[in-house]
Amino acid sequence: MIVEYKLHRNSDGNKCIPSFIDDGGYYVSGSKLVGITVNDDSYIPSTLTELDRAALITRYTAMSPVNVDDDALTDAEIATEIDAFIAKDS
Repeated sequence: MIVEYKLHRNSDGNKCIPSFIDDGGYYVSGSKLVGITVNDDSYIPSTLTELDRAALITRYTAMSPVNVDDDALTDAEIATEIDAFIAKDS
């Protein structure tokens, strides 16, 4: 499941990726990040916001992503990148 989450503080007070996130740190917006939850019957908070393809495209587009030539990514390029990210959750 692809979700929006916030970093947690560990016992030393440092921010870290929560244990229920298997692969995270993507598409940062303020203090919120996107990640893929673990798939091992671990506790996953019900307060997380699940993100679908449209929400991911909107979020990524708002970040004004650019290619290696510093040109804005096209809608097709953004969709391709998001589809590749979603495929990681399969």
